[in-house]
Amino acid sequence: MSSRLKSLVLLLAVMVGTLGLWRAGSGWKKRADALAPKSGMTRPIEAETALVPEDLRQGVKGQERVLVVGHRLRYTFDLDVRTHIEPSAGTRESLRTGWSGLLELTYLGAEGDQHLFSAHVVPTRMDVESGETAPSGDTSLQALQVMFERPVYVGQDVRGRVLAVHFDAAQDTGARRLVRRLLAATQFVAEDGARWSTEESDTRGDFESEYRAGGSANTYVKTKRRYLRTAAAATPRLQGHLAFTLLTDGHVKEAAGSDVVEWGGGTSGEPRRREETRVALINVGVDYQLSSLRPFHLARPVLHAGRLTDSVADVNPRSAQVRGETLKNLLRLMAARKPPETTQERLATLFRDDADEVNRASELLQHGKTDEGLSGPMLEALASAGTPEAQRALMSVLEAPRLRPGIRAQAVRAVGRMERPSLLLAETLSRALAETRDADVRDAAALSMGALSKALAVAEPGRSKTLVDELLRQCRSGTPGPQVCLAALARAGSPAGMPYVKAEMFHPDAAVRGAATEALRALPGAATDVLLDQMLLKDSSAHVRAHAVKAIAHRVVGAHLEALAMALRTDRNVSVRMEVVRVLGSVKQVDAPAQALLRDAAEHDASSKVRELATVLLGEQGGD
Repeated sequence: MSSRLKSLVLLLAVMVGTLGLWRAGSGWKKRADALAPKSGMTRPIEAETALVPEDLRQGVKGQERVLVVGHRLRYTFDLDVRTHIEPSAGTRESLRTGWSGLLELTYLGAEGDQHLFSAHVVPTRMDVESGETAPSGDTSLQALQVMFERPVYVGQDVRGRVLAVHFDAAQDTGARRLVRRLLAATQFVAEDGARWSTEESDTRGDFESEYRAGGSANTYVKTKRRYLRTAAAATPRLQGHLAFTLLTDGHVKEAAGSDVVEWGGGTSGEPRRREETRVALINVGVDYQLSSLRPFHLARPVLHAGRLTDSVADVNPRSAQVRGETLKNLLRLMAARKPPETTQERLATLFRDDADEVNRASELLQHGKTDEGLSGPMLEALASAGTPEAQRALMSVLEAPRLRPGIRAQAVRAVGRMERPSLLLAETLSRALAETRDADVRDAAALSMGALSKALAVAEPGRSKTLVDELLRQCRSGTPGPQVCLAALARAGSPAGMPYVKAEMFHPDAAVRGAATEALRALPGAATDVLLDQMLLKDSSAHVRAHAVKAIAHRVVGAHLEALAMALRTDRNVSVRMEVVRVLGSVKQVDAPAQALLRDAAEHDASSKVRELATVLLGEQGGD
């Protein structure tokens, strides 16, 4: 190791340690009266960390937490959301919404890759205040209480990240907003060790968070650092701190803190907005009751499943059918090359509303009476319609004995884009993968199975896991090939694919190792971060190493700073170092060590291209 590299690594360690010491402070009050949100607060609560004694042993968490069917955790909660909007200079509008109540979480069991809980919410306070408008009265509170007479079901991964929320139809937009905000504000996503960075979600998108053990047993502080992905055109700015205390079995005992999200203003052309969220969650009891997954399975057909980041509207509007629309007329428009997107949307609407036209389309496709230029849009429209009749039509096409391979491959790809396929259709796709002799159909089926398992992971985690297991069985048999399998597993994003991906990291073909790196990008957890660092620092192919950097760019970069620093100083390939500089530039506003690494690259890198890029990125300022 060169003297310059030693100096740089030492600088990185010192800056990280200094940042931790700067955050150390007066500690966090744990009394309930200090945890509850208070009116008039305008700054976020900054939960400070204390230095952790070397002999302090933290308890179980995450994958090690104790999960017993029927275990019920009872909490009181206070949640306060304040939104401030500046439509023009010197003007300001405000909205405050507050809730209090009781939350009961009962563990039901595991399905697929998820642990499922039944959540009963009993609101005891609901305040909505806008400007001079007085808080809402008892009528709104009573209406909210009625909506929660039926439970909400919550799916978590092994680390505690909320993956799915299943709502009853009676729970409207306001009720769903409350649950999503409460779950997002209080989730504890655990990895091994006393300090870790991870990815989690809230109602706006996926964000990077950092956890540190506190100064006493089973206490932790979470810092929300930055958004990784959001639906907004411009990424909002995020800052937040929460203090957690865990029970000895690894479940949350207390949580309290706040976060601030800001967006708009400056050169964006939109009003500046600021949203402050304050939360307090206190455990008030633990008991056991007779429980199982059966109530969830019985209710699932009428539940609406979604992620924390899903729109609170929960309903996608469908276009109205045009009077007099027929399959024959729409196919004529397609043949005349009218706008294909508009025509295909109209065709999907027709299939959604007219089962007879679905049957006509099925007959045309099965008997090869359309060319592939028309069959593709027809199949996509059937998949978009998603009705039971449309799904049966797709099954018939997949199973047609004399269907041309090109049309069968189109059908397989269309099925892979469905949002909620039936169990029978998923089984038909699985058989297509196992039985076909056509390489294009087989590869398309593998990719669609990966995408289908991802689409099913929220609402049907058990069925999703079954598809991944079948995909892995086919991959281990040697068909399809490893690159297609890795691409399919990347689409699935299931932890079950980790052993296969890990094995292909050592494949002699660099193209396969690059595909394995792409698959790692989609797999959650700290173990994946370790493997990506390994690919970045040890793989012999610059192509693979560059893929590793690009994968890191889409994950929690803080977990990779040491590996990025090493690659920046030791990798001989200019393209790899430039990719590292781009990643560091994307996080320089939230990671002080990233700025130090950029400055070192701007001054000392052997390549003028790398020095110029680092200089440009250092000169760029964050958005307003």
